Amino acid sequence: MLIISATQMQAIDRYAIEKIGIPSIVLMENAAIKFIDAIDLENTESYTIICATGNNGGDGLAIARHLFLNNKIVDLFIIGEPDKGTDDFKINLNILKNIKLPFTIVNQNLMEAKNSLEKSLKENDLTIDALFGIGLNGEVSGLYSQIIKKINQHARKVLAVDIPSGLDANSGKVLGIAVKANQTISFHHIKKGLSRNKLYSGEVLVADIGIPDFVTQIILDRFKDE
Repeated sequence: MLIISATQMQAIDRYAIEKIGIPSIVLMENAAIKFIDAIDLENTESYTIICATGNNGGDGLAIARHLFLNNKIVDLFIIGEPDKGTDDFKINLNILKNIKLPFTIVNQNLMEAKNSLEKSLKENDLTIDALFGIGLNGEVSGLYSQIIKKINQHARKVLAVDIPSGLDANSGKVLGIAVKANQTISFHHIKKGLSRNKLYSGEVLVADIGIPDFVTQIILDRFKDE
């Protein structure tokens, strides 16, 4: 079992995109499909999906689409300002609009969506955490802290996309507050922080997103001291 750092994973992604020529949106789609493969769809009918506007959130939007097209109940909450999202986030959001998947935008003030969020977390079978990925390097605060607190208080079961939001991908340190996941689907390889904080990561599964093994080896050779 290979365990890598956030820096190594970011370098692997860049190499796959820039040198191999795999578009980032393809990697995102692969991640979403493999994430769906890890869910017990036959016994899980309703989902609360919580996304921010970065690429981890973009993964969440793609996951929401696949679940919606599988005729699942999907309550999608987007935290932040979608207009400021990454390019791949915006592509997936546009697809959701075109297929008429409803979503709730929560920015600045949680109070407007507080009741609907709490109801969704309490009632739905599974909550999917797609707020922050491995690039998070500062403490979680403000609206995002409030959202994570609600997840930890009310969700019946939590599945994290790549890493629980608020967990440092290298040290496993909680950056102010973090999602307590029952299970984490880590893309490509396990990140160091997941193995160092099982209380928050829960059971960790690895999903192959289509990056060749030789790319990983090239990057590991570059970052031998990571």
